[in-house]
Amino acid sequence: MKRLCLILIFAVSLASCGGDSKSESADMNMKNFFDKYLETLCEASSNCPSGLVNAENISFCPKAVKNSPKPFEGFHKGENAVFRHKYEMLNRAEENGWLSVDMVQAEQCFAIISQMEPCNPLDVQLLDIPECANVFQGKLNLRDKCYQDEECKNGWCDMRGSACPGFCVDYKQADQACTASLDKCIPGYECRSSGCSKSSSGGVNEPCVNNSDCTTFLFCYIKEGDTYGTCLKRKGENEACSVADECVVGLSCVDHLCSRSRISDKIGALCGVQPEQDEDGNDIVIECNRFSKLECGSSNVCQKMPNAQNLPCSEFCDTDTELYCNLSDPMPSCQMKKNAGLPCTKNEECASFYCAKVSDVETGEVYVCQEPQCLPINEE
Repeated sequence: MKRLCLILIFAVSLASCGGDSKSESADMNMKNFFDKYLETLCEASSNCPSGLVNAENISFCPKAVKNSPKPFEGFHKGENAVFRHKYEMLNRAEENGWLSVDMVQAEQCFAIISQMEPCNPLDVQLLDIPECANVFQGKLNLRDKCYQDEECKNGWCDMRGSACPGFCVDYKQADQACTASLDKCIPGYECRSSGCSKSSSGGVNEPCVNNSDCTTFLFCYIKEGDTYGTCLKRKGENEACSVADECVVGLSCVDHLCSRSRISDKIGALCGVQPEQDEDGNDIVIECNRFSKLECGSSNVCQKMPNAQNLPCSEFCDTDTELYCNLSDPMPSCQMKKNAGLPCTKNEECASFYCAKVSDVETGEVYVCQEPQCLPINEE
């Protein structure tokens, strides 16, 4: 019996050691995920020759992506958001115990990102990549109050109308009647006139209606006049194209060829609208590399972003500071970002990156800085 007890104790000890590894994985939280996601995305971007991210500026990249004002779909009720909105809301949901991070799924997300060579990391949207969107595991049950789809377990957050918070509702099941503007089908199905129908696998030569029907490295090619198209491989540098969607993420369709972005990465380099036009008669615009903390100055040459309050600016202030370029002044200058409750005209003015429309008894609708919760985003 004593020998059996010792064997059991040894077995429990081994299980405990294994448990430490599992516990270490469980300790990976939302912040860890986003830190690794941004690191992976920036590293992948630095592999793009002539791209925005390079060995000299890669250390600035994660914060530049996190604080980018570029909007994308994926907020309340299908409204637009910026990266930091979603980051903060997902963090808040985790703190409240409404969702968790699946780190096994996260590794699949990182593997997909690392295969990309996006010339501009801002062209990559986390929620557009299934392997990344599935990282967030909701814990709220049906009819529980919710603020975003990711919080619901086996369902989604219904916030139709002006409801906020909304409540978790069931997905519509296969072949069940649905209304595209009101319902969501179970993953892998989409709402069509016949009800919830199985989605295309999104592989090469599979049918599609738009790019979201295709997997990450494909685009939906639709012939003029057709309703449905076919998922095809995206094209690489110098391959023929007609629209940017045909090119791999980070390339633009310039003069009917998939090409690198027109970016200046040196102080004093020309920028802005150029005197000549392309072969289609479109303006040629050269941008200054924001990841190198450059902006296009008033004399149409690249200059360092100012990094102190009251310094003159043309477009931006240093992304590592809590400053924004106040373009409403006759002489634009860098000013401190505003706290919640102060009036604003654009997201960049707010410390929360969230300039929202609210109702005022005396003046009617006004825009003020708010935390990203239940208010529509200002898209102006």
